[in-house]
Amino acid sequence: MHFSKNLQYAVSGVLALYIVFFTRPAPQMVVNMLSSPIAQLAALAAIVYVGASVSLLVALVAAVALVLSIPSREYMTLKKNDEEEKKAEEEKKKPVADAAKQVGTAALSGAAAEASNMLANLSDKAKDTPAPMPAAHPVANVSSDGKEPFLSGAPF
Repeated sequence: MHFSKNLQYAVSGVLALYIVFFTRPAPQMVVNMLSSPIAQLAALAAIVYVGASVSLLVALVAAVALVLSIPSREYMTLKKNDEEEKKAEEEKKKPVADAAKQVGTAALSGAAAEASNMLANLSDKAKDTPAPMPAAHPVANVSSDGKEPFLSGAPF
């Protein structure tokens, strides 16, 4: 069974209108119908059947409509009491956090002072050590007229 092109365009247009105007939020009847995973699987199987035997265009638009109509799977709900408890916990943690900040800044300033002392010691040691000798000296080929036209060895 295949739809004619005009019928495919009409069904796709209706589904597109549903997507644009009715999926945010989706109608409660559709959300209730798609709330179980088995119903979602059945709807996806129907879309695959439509795509394989009827019309790929209609199946594609129907798949988009289905995905936008499936209810979210976030099961976390906050009550007013939960929000108040979280605020109370944050207030209890606030003095501890302030103390931790003070300890952290003191530790950082101590670490910075220690790092600057280490750098000063390194610069003193660098002054005492002699400069290193070059690793290799190129040997020049001396021609019969006493000029050095080429260096021997590889350039690298």
